[in-house]
Amino acid sequence: MLVLFSVLSAANASRLNDIEAKVDARNNLVSGKANYMPGAACVIATSAEQTPADIINYARACAKAHEDWLKEQQ
Repeated sequence: MLVLFSVLSAANASRLNDIEAKVDARNNLVSGKANYMPGAACVIATSAEQTPADIINYARACAKAHEDWLKEQQ
């Protein structure tokens, strides 16, 4: 019983992490930090305030937007 609870807890934590990542990606696109132009380009805002981790998150936002665009093309 404890093992099953642990497995379910881990699965729920994974889903929450996935949801959080999707929300972060969408927020980066909406805020203009990452600008995806379907099938053409991704422009990422950079300045002295952005850390390398921020840039990676913005790139992930573009990757997610591209994934969504590809699904729409099918």
